Amino acid sequence: MRRSSRPARRHRFLPAAVLASVLALSSCSAGGATRAADTGDLTMQFEGPPVSLDPAKAGNGGSTTFVSLAYDPLIYLSGDGRLVPDLATSWGFAGDSNTVFDLRLRDGVTFSDGAPLTARAVVASMRYFLHAGGGLVGNVGHIAKVEALGPMKVRVTFADPNPEAPMAMTQYNGMGNIIGPKGLAHPASLLTASDGTGQYVYDGQDSIAGNRYVYRRNDHYFRPSAQQFDTVSIKVIGDPNAVLAAAKTGQVQYANGSANTVDAARAAGLRINTAPFYNWALNLVDRTGKVSPPLADSRVRHAIALAFDRSTIAHGLAGAYASASDQIMLPGTDGYKASLGYRHNVARAKRLLAQAGYPHGFRLTVLTQSIIDPNTNYSQAIAAALGDIGIDVTLRVESTGIAQFTGDALSKQYAATIFPNVGASMQATDLQIMSGVFNPFGSSDKELNSLLARAAAQTDAGARTDLYQQASRRLQQLAWFVPVFATKNISYSSPDLEHVTSSVVNPNPVPVGPTAAYSWRLK
Repeated sequence: MRRSSRPARRHRFLPAAVLASVLALSSCSAGGATRAADTGDLTMQFEGPPVSLDPAKAGNGGSTTFVSLAYDPLIYLSGDGRLVPDLATSWGFAGDSNTVFDLRLRDGVTFSDGAPLTARAVVASMRYFLHAGGGLVGNVGHIAKVEALGPMKVRVTFADPNPEAPMAMTQYNGMGNIIGPKGLAHPASLLTASDGTGQYVYDGQDSIAGNRYVYRRNDHYFRPSAQQFDTVSIKVIGDPNAVLAAAKTGQVQYANGSANTVDAARAAGLRINTAPFYNWALNLVDRTGKVSPPLADSRVRHAIALAFDRSTIAHGLAGAYASASDQIMLPGTDGYKASLGYRHNVARAKRLLAQAGYPHGFRLTVLTQSIIDPNTNYSQAIAAALGDIGIDVTLRVESTGIAQFTGDALSKQYAATIFPNVGASMQATDLQIMSGVFNPFGSSDKELNSLLARAAAQTDAGARTDLYQQASRRLQQLAWFVPVFATKNISYSSPDLEHVTSSVVNPNPVPVGPTAAYSWRLK
């Protein structure tokens, strides 16, 4: 079984030496573990309701917490970006094609109803995820087959090479969050009660949809010493000032922060956690001009890419918590290249529009949302910059939730959307941006596809990086996605809350982990 030895930040595989040490740490049986001392309750904040409480249909990013409390992943992605054994104790590719991926499951684990974790149960959960219609299915790669090779061994065969296979099995990409047989038999029940192996069980009776979500300690959890709280609650609070007030007064011990309130949070003694996260872009999804004919012309798309004074916009919107972004990958990720990127040139943008037959610009309706872009400040800044080159933008703002925004984006009624992408490698980013809300019209490019296919099959890390950078250059030539600025994920935590760690690979840490060392706790 072959494993990559690349650093986690670049490729996000767990180095073999680290895996061996973590396996040794986690080899204690549940019977030898002791229950953590009762340390009370944890209350967290999130800005909106979850996309779904069904792991196969849920979202990721910060909303991963809704699922991760009740469902363990096969592979755990720690806050500092390491891949750690969870329900799977070991994993790796069989052969050198990056297509056949094997996982060995942990013995002695049960679901919250007492049913045992087996390869058969894991395969059933994975197959359900692949056909449930959730928004994360595009993140895991093209899977040809999932099968049990024995009572505790699972094989995933990818239709195309996928060097990022381990990330598909973490808490952030859906397929690795394993649902029990009882839940799979009645999927609708997953919206009011959980059926996972996680540290906590969702209490639908004590929860209020859209307001408060309550999770209680799972008495069947395989390592009780990792459970640090009796209950964990998530309060839905959207207004940044209300979030700050809740964090300052101790109503919540962890909350999503804002660049506009971070100074006040620091003055109040809250701990500020930051990590690079969202790469905000204007996504020109109508590349053949079905809804907006001008976008079919590459000169128009390149004119749009030249419209933005990225540094000024970033500083004005979020100060030190945002930076200019001129390409699809962020610095420090696999595929970024300093010599690439769009520049700011209003005069040239206007010339390109005139050459394309739009000397006076044109009108463009852009779909956006106010859930992770509060007050649509980001979207308005993007619209204003387009106005400077003669494009009259009407913002269509979805304010009811990301799920509704997703539905609108997939309706093919809008030629452009404003929404961020994330990814620590070009492979991971491509799986996102070439599917779902980023590509509702199903655009494809032979050159880009060829570069990414060669990269996916490449077992040499340096050669893969070079191909990723060539793919970045090709995406810039196509101008399908116009990055503008990148924002840091900001969160506030109580000074008494320990083990909260984030990184560029994992800017959205979750409060639970397979050992006490990875689980948050109160002093």
